[in-house]
Amino acid sequence: MTTTRDIPIEKIHPGSNQARRHFDERALDELAESLRSSGVIQPIVLRSDGDQFELLAGERRWRAAQRAGLATVPAIVRDDLDPVAAQVLGLVENLQRESLSPMETAYGLKRLATLLDLTHEKIGQRVGKSRAYVSNFLRLLTLCEDVGAMVDAGQLSMGHARALAGVDAALQRRFAKDCLSGQWSVRRLERAIARGRNGGSTPARREPEWERLERQLGEHLACPVTLQADGSGRGELRLRFFSLDELDGLLEQLGYRE
Repeated sequence: MTTTRDIPIEKIHPGSNQARRHFDERALDELAESLRSSGVIQPIVLRSDGDQFELLAGERRWRAAQRAGLATVPAIVRDDLDPVAAQVLGLVENLQRESLSPMETAYGLKRLATLLDLTHEKIGQRVGKSRAYVSNFLRLLTLCEDVGAMVDAGQLSMGHARALAGVDAALQRRFAKDCLSGQWSVRRLERAIARGRNGGSTPARREPEWERLERQLGEHLACPVTLQADGSGRGELRLRFFSLDELDGLLEQLGYRE
């Protein structure tokens, strides 16, 4: 049976593999005010570390409790976990709560894949998400640092981020800057990227139905899709992948098995 204990706040320290990197100061102040009034309702999760405790899950609550001036915080102590299992628990808790920024989520999923040697589909099963969800976030790791910061700040959407992840760093920065200054939609960004790949030439105008199908296919398969067709309906469909794991996922989605 799992029991909750009141642990002195000063005896707790964050784990070295916490997925969360940034904390919204205003949100922490609001949570601290709530804790002053109602206390900590949901226990944090710890593991013994000598006469101290390592924080596995609930760092935001612990930080807010400090601000609220609380002497202790309710906690569940999980000394039954080995180091790898302890890291996995913290990652999964944060990912399931969707309390991380986009880039924190991407790095957390990557760490989970590395720790357990999992495919995108298996990672999704561990955190209760789809393979497409995992692939889309892991693709953000190809963004350069300053563009990734724009995504975390909410200046660029996940749709913009997915499009930018397919080009090199110099083009990422250029297109990201154009997106912000011109308030580009995702479709306008995708068209600009397509022109860049075609040597600057303007792609032929297409019917809205083709563009909508291309966008829907990309979302369904969780990969960049290029769909080209002429007036007779003849054309080609291109799917881009960024790792062998993504290729395996695409092949599975298409019903191909060796």
